[in-house]
Amino acid sequence: MIRKLLSASALVLAAACSSGGPSPIVTVVKSVVLPSKEAAETKAAPAPITRERIVKNGLAMVRAQLEKDEKASILTAFSVNNGYVTFANSTRQSINLRGGLITATRGIGQDLLSVIHSANDPVATQTPPDLWPESYQRGYRFAGKGPEGDVLTFACNVRRLPATTIEIVEISYDTVEFRESCVAPDRSFTNTYFAEVETGQIWKSRQWAGAELGYISLEIFEPYTP
Repeated sequence: MIRKLLSASALVLAAACSSGGPSPIVTVVKSVVLPSKEAAETKAAPAPITRERIVKNGLAMVRAQLEKDEKASILTAFSVNNGYVTFANSTRQSINLRGGLITATRGIGQDLLSVIHSANDPVATQTPPDLWPESYQRGYRFAGKGPEGDVLTFACNVRRLPATTIEIVEISYDTVEFRESCVAPDRSFTNTYFAEVETGQIWKSRQWAGAELGYISLEIFEPYTP
């Protein structure tokens, strides 16, 4: 079902705007998740996130953190457009996800504008670990001189590592760790994903979001389910 949303703490992240406009849940979010800037500046610190709180509110929720920052932030689902889910926080910063793949950020400066992924990309399309391909391509688009910006095309290869158990807000998941190495002519990066053994749901990851932003550590508290 479409999940309702909750206010979040401050973060340094953001997501792509929907070309098709916000979903009907935006009316709820504007009054609950996105208060005025004055309210955001004066409100008390949010209560700690617990599994009871997540279940009670029925939230699609993630925790994200730029590695160069000291604090993580909680973001909740704000809008959905053709499978791309925008998660936002109370300061109007957001991050865009396609499956478990970070595809855009908004509100942090040198944002990732969008990501073009292959049809067989197992991070963008949930894929059981035994079916992950060994290679695929991605294009990362950033602001540039022209209206289309600059697109960096990477050839990515993925390596399966041993199974491991992770815990996220009081729930343990049996996962397979994948190490993804992506290379372009003038740069490269390495991402890490923890995909659930049976389903391939990515619960935890560390993903590159550009030379300026660096890496984003992401945990899925509750995935969005249509």
